Amino acid sequence: MRTVILGAGEVGFNTARMLSQEGHQVILVEQDEALVERVSEQLDALVIQGNGASPRVLSEAGIDDADLLVAATNSDEANIIGCLLAKTQGVRLTVARLHNPDYYDPEEPFAQETLGIDFVIHTEQMAAKAIRTVLLVPGAVNLDTFAGERVAAAEVILEKGSPVVGRALRDVRLPAETLIVGIVREGEALVPGGDTVLEERDHILVVTARPVSEAVRAVGADTAPVREVVIYGGGRIGLRLALALEEAGMDVKVIERDERRARYVASQLRKGFVLHADALSEDFLLQERVDQADAFVAVTRDDRANLLAAMYARRLGARRTIAGISQGEFAPLADALGVDLTISPRLLAAEAILRFVRRGEVVNVALLESGAQMIELRVPQGCKVSGRPLAEVDFPEGAIIGAVIRDGEVLIPTGRDVLEPGDDVIVFAVERAVERVERLFAP
Repeated sequence: MRTVILGAGEVGFNTARMLSQEGHQVILVEQDEALVERVSEQLDALVIQGNGASPRVLSEAGIDDADLLVAATNSDEANIIGCLLAKTQGVRLTVARLHNPDYYDPEEPFAQETLGIDFVIHTEQMAAKAIRTVLLVPGAVNLDTFAGERVAAAEVILEKGSPVVGRALRDVRLPAETLIVGIVREGEALVPGGDTVLEERDHILVVTARPVSEAVRAVGADTAPVREVVIYGGGRIGLRLALALEEAGMDVKVIERDERRARYVASQLRKGFVLHADALSEDFLLQERVDQADAFVAVTRDDRANLLAAMYARRLGARRTIAGISQGEFAPLADALGVDLTISPRLLAAEAILRFVRRGEVVNVALLESGAQMIELRVPQGCKVSGRPLAEVDFPEGAIIGAVIRDGEVLIPTGRDVLEPGDDVIVFAVERAVERVERLFAP
């Protein structure tokens, strides 16, 4: 697939990197000269300097031969214009990252028909939704659903006191229809075997067709409900999250550094409390009873401030800490600092974009910071995995099928099970195995 990407920021760069690694032809357009020089050295892709909203630049990028346009610049207006121009040149699919929800309402067909955008990514809205989902499932630090929410994949950090720490996987008792499919240990993802011993601070991936809280309670150490949440940052993510948590019945406190923004956030909340202050002080956090909070969420625009604030909150005793990370270089620091979860707009955007470009019948994709992926695929007629027992399929090392959905029923498969055309399967795959998994399921 030939893809033109506008913008070489975190979203554009990482999307281009993943697509080029999978063999797609990628053309990246970026206006900043220094950024063009830097990404040209790091990507196996053609990088063009210019304005992505310019017809001349898009023509130079070969837009008339493109299958997909991804508009991921920092300008909503440039992204919209890029999609409009792409449609006039016959591009089949267009994706735009937009910050301002006023530009696009999914309930209003005028936007899609007139602006020429097939899929809009609101990363701030997606981030707020992801954090809310995790806070509603105590013990999990990440949660994705598949097969119309019939299957859940929960990421759980094994803390001291977890009933499974120090036990071999074969000796772990799990609820029915539940399977541990992956482990992320010190940043590296792996598919465990029966003799793999689970260790403290392992991030384990649990796939289940039961209520996800049952699976999390079976492996987690702290699964008490979340009732009090402190949010550092009242920007687009922080305000959306505060409103969503209020609606869910939680007590919310927002700390915002900008006085004008703090007043605006206070005017929007019904019950939540807003403080105009800087959270980068342990004394201040202690004064505001962060040590008694069930969760501390840092979602300012400053990655460093988010990580430091979350680290302080963790040290003081907050049960769960979450930090927003826009730059991938900071992600490895989170675990070392004791931060439970990072929310990455670049990963959320990439998950959405990959649904458009993957080979095979990809239904859903969830990405992990380690590079591992949870992929939901539909088994097409004539693919290499169809009609054969799983034990006979040459599945790549580093990949495992966690669940099969057939006629609305969920099956945790064994080597004797045979995949049939029309089945949906949930696959966990480390980064190096993703391309081979795609080839197995390609028609």
